Amino acid sequence: MQIQLNRLALAVHLGLAAGLLSVAGMAQAGPTPQNQSQNQDQDDQKAQQMEAVMVTGSLLRRVDRETASPVITIDRESIVDSGKPTLGDVLQQLPSISGNATNTHNNSNGGGVASPTTEGGDGASRISLRGLGEGRTLVLINGQRMLNADINLIPVNMVKRVDVLAEGASTTYGSDAIGGVVNFILRDHFHGVEASVNGGISSRGDGKRYGANITAGTGNDSYNIVGGLNYNRYKATPSTQRDFASPRLYLTNGVPVPSGSSSIPTGRIQLPPALAGRFNCPNVTLQSGDGSQLSDYRCFQPNVDAFNYAAFNYIQTAQERIDAFVLGNVDLGGGVTAYLDAFYNHTQSAGLDAAAPVGTGDGLIIRASNPINPFGVTFSATPLPGDPNSGYNFQTRLTGAGTRRHPYTTSTIQVIAGLRGRFGQSSWRWNLALDYGHTARTQNDHNELIIPKLQEAINNGANIFDQANNGDALGAGAMNAKYSKYEILRQAKFTTDGEVGTINGRPVQLSLGALYREQSMNYTIDPLAVLDTETATCGILQEGCGSPGRGSKNVREAFGEVLFPLLAGIPGIHSLNLDIGIRTSKFSEGAGSTTNGKIAIEWRPIADLLVRGTVSQVFRAPNLDMLYDGRSLVQPNLNDPCVGLTAAQLAQHAAACRYVPVNWSGNNVLQVNTYYSGAKVVNSNLKPEHGKSIDLGLVYNPSWLPGFNTSVDFWHIYLNDTLTALSAPTAVNACFNNNASPYCAFIHRRDNTTKQPGQVFYIDTPVVNLGHLNTSGVDFTVHYAIPDTAIGHLKFGLNTSYTSHFENTAIPGGKTIEYAGTLNTQFGNISRFRGTFTFNWQMGNWNAQWQTRYISPTTVLNADYQTNADLPIASVMYHSIQLGYVIPSIHTRFDIGVDNLSDRRPPLIYQNGEANTDPATYDVMGRYYWARATFRY
Repeated sequence: MQIQLNRLALAVHLGLAAGLLSVAGMAQAGPTPQNQSQNQDQDDQKAQQMEAVMVTGSLLRRVDRETASPVITIDRESIVDSGKPTLGDVLQQLPSISGNATNTHNNSNGGGVASPTTEGGDGASRISLRGLGEGRTLVLINGQRMLNADINLIPVNMVKRVDVLAEGASTTYGSDAIGGVVNFILRDHFHGVEASVNGGISSRGDGKRYGANITAGTGNDSYNIVGGLNYNRYKATPSTQRDFASPRLYLTNGVPVPSGSSSIPTGRIQLPPALAGRFNCPNVTLQSGDGSQLSDYRCFQPNVDAFNYAAFNYIQTAQERIDAFVLGNVDLGGGVTAYLDAFYNHTQSAGLDAAAPVGTGDGLIIRASNPINPFGVTFSATPLPGDPNSGYNFQTRLTGAGTRRHPYTTSTIQVIAGLRGRFGQSSWRWNLALDYGHTARTQNDHNELIIPKLQEAINNGANIFDQANNGDALGAGAMNAKYSKYEILRQAKFTTDGEVGTINGRPVQLSLGALYREQSMNYTIDPLAVLDTETATCGILQEGCGSPGRGSKNVREAFGEVLFPLLAGIPGIHSLNLDIGIRTSKFSEGAGSTTNGKIAIEWRPIADLLVRGTVSQVFRAPNLDMLYDGRSLVQPNLNDPCVGLTAAQLAQHAAACRYVPVNWSGNNVLQVNTYYSGAKVVNSNLKPEHGKSIDLGLVYNPSWLPGFNTSVDFWHIYLNDTLTALSAPTAVNACFNNNASPYCAFIHRRDNTTKQPGQVFYIDTPVVNLGHLNTSGVDFTVHYAIPDTAIGHLKFGLNTSYTSHFENTAIPGGKTIEYAGTLNTQFGNISRFRGTFTFNWQMGNWNAQWQTRYISPTTVLNADYQTNADLPIASVMYHSIQLGYVIPSIHTRFDIGVDNLSDRRPPLIYQNGEANTDPATYDVMGRYYWARATFRY
């Protein structure tokens, strides 16, 4: 474990100093998420008062307010006051969440790329705790694993509270709980009827949303049942509605330059040497006429002619959701209770992209003999046998086929059912839970071009050089390509817990359990979209090419946890507990067997102060996508380090820059071909990633200041053999820095027999085990609730997270890079400091909230397209307000609110992000107004 103690000590000292200042009487703000839920439904408070319950992060039932696990709770009141109709918008604003995470402002991954993992435009929101990525955060419902971790699938009116544990918890929950877990606790004791309608609109008159929900519940001492329906809809917002997003901006030599794609409607045509000398440039585009004469063309100018595809994207995708849920339990007698938690979601969403870019890379051939071709050479991806004047590049954008829309339809059902009870009159309880989940996602890419039909049209005289007069004929072959993914989860889990003796008169608690889980996946694609890896083409556009994938796996696990109350009631030790856990897992695929443990200490030197610490082993087994995904063509941006090098420099980087000519101008297109795939497809074996999670903290709840508490936690997570899809920049840069890198074999450039030597043909980017990841930091929270003052009830809260280190060694034995305080393509935005400050007020029938969210300054790595220079961006602060009023006579509450009150624009990161920014971190909609009316009886 490598820790640079100077920065770490500074961070800890700052957190402790802040805590001492707070204890001394500095009333600071309390976050919307608080360490303990203080405003649950009154029925729940009565039902659970002083009752030992399962707590997030433990297998044991506890009555303690705080345990060794640093859990942040977002109570129902906080969810309601946020005004958000989906849970993704609430949770992604937590300070402990950072990095790359899908949300509803991600329009696409480039025209609806065909991959089982593609989600841009599907309306999903996912969680990346500690910046470790979506796959290292486990999402639970009442402690049971969700199949589809899109938290927008969960109806807001179904949730009582959300527990967020930002530390490794593999011994408690198994694979994937590395950055932590998000546990949705459901409203299982609701009585009455509650209905709500809501709407919202941006200050620019777009981004409209509206929705409604209804919840009803009843019960008595023998049973409880709660059910509900939820509907919400968001209208799409085009990027042209925001000046920062409407052009595609590139940072070139420190200057923002409007640019875009080199695939333009008038064509980008590579000239043979003789004509290149005549035009005095390597590429031309149509200037006038029908393109049948050389005089119709002029030199292609990249910054002038580039196509602004950003103008056809969304900054908020179109979405429509329908949810239904039922939660219930019934006393069967004899101390046995049957329970059911079930929900269904149907989501329709859509992203938008510009008309299709198409050319020789997609398999098109325009022969020299074709009457429409005035250049005397054949345009094709590679030289054709018997045609020495072939292999020249041609690229255009087929506007006649129309813009490409890629709608998604996702249907998910999850059912958790079981029995629970006691063993006689003993303290021992048991729980048998069955968990079934099924999700089906269909992606339809509208207006995809069928390459054979386009080729036929060209062969029959359709002039692709003159789209203005031939658009209908050229676009006649457009189709809708369909991609479907089906996933199923089946799990049976048995747990039991109780007392196994005493130490000094205090009970020793033990929990034991076992589970069996199996998961399966089937990904199917349109036959015309099946990728030919030898040519990087299929029957439609390159970016729509993919491969089917199918597989299944299962795991058998046994686990246990024991809590020893070691000491209590002596000087310096009000209480001292030792918590030990262990889990052993046997996987059918990809991970073999693994055993992981944890040890935690809870020490109270005095009643008001808790000193806590946890050290746990964590692991993540390869999931089905990592194992079984077929090859898919992805086209990321690549800042190629081989551009503009001298002969001597090329000789130093011979492996990475193979076939690259001296002073090479770069790839014809910014987006290069990469082949993503699961490991099984390329006959590769994956190991599980594994490591340790450490948390050391203090929690202070002074009895002399009721309603006040503060905490500071140091956390550290480090991983080995990390599982990730290799990225094109990682492969190219690793090879550029080391000619002996194993990733050099993954880079395939056009050779000297082609007309584009040095061009990247494709780069293999399978899922691999990639080195080490090491992150650490400090969390600090304060909240203070003052129930009775002359001006009403007041709550203040502050929730912060500081990332001291985020180090990645991408290649075993390679260079370690510090990503803390940076925004990068691999991990996203790892800003060092994030925080939320919240002030709540309630008096009589009125209530109000002010919330401020802060993101510290960040450096965008390799931001300059030309020089690869870094770009510093400023800190960002967002403010939101809410005002509510209750009219008791009609049982109705009205709320209004404004998000992003100051209309703060997002910082620009240019070509490195979507909409020229980072929508996973920053707000792209601007000032937004919302209103809601809620009836409860």
